[in-house]
Amino acid sequence: MQNFFILVKETTELRRKMEEIFMEISGHYLEGRASTDRQSLEDTLELSTKRGKLTYDHKVEMNIRIPVFTFTIPEADPPYKLATTSPELDVAFEKLFEHFGDLIKLVERENLLFHMSEELEKTRRRVNALEYVLIPDLEEVIRSIEDKLSEYERGNQTRLMKVKAMVEQREAGA
Repeated sequence: MQNFFILVKETTELRRKMEEIFMEISGHYLEGRASTDRQSLEDTLELSTKRGKLTYDHKVEMNIRIPVFTFTIPEADPPYKLATTSPELDVAFEKLFEHFGDLIKLVERENLLFHMSEELEKTRRRVNALEYVLIPDLEEVIRSIEDKLSEYERGNQTRLMKVKAMVEQREAGA
């Protein structure tokens, strides 16, 4: 649970940071879009040559198998022709490429939190089943067994007392 709450705190902070960054990127994009005619902007975005590489792996954290992504973008050429676009678009795309890895990290952490919360819910249900069903049933069985053993003990005690009384009567009469 402590690890879960630490992860929640870290993920919340990372999300806040990413929201601020993407608000800034959105501002640059909107300014660039406003100063670029629609057809040039569409052509620029459609003709983008920038490609990244996404690798996928798994790791186990707190007994949960989670995916791990690695995204790399080559540093070579710009993603589009710089001559036809606004400098604000250049800034927006540069910041987007710069922080895309952080966005993937945020996705990984939120995915981990989701899976951890599912596991915690399953564990909570198991604990409740133990606490409210299995343990009370076992306690009832234990009481029933103790009652039967106590009854058998009293029956044996009574028989022993009768046998002792009969033995004493025979010895007294003989």
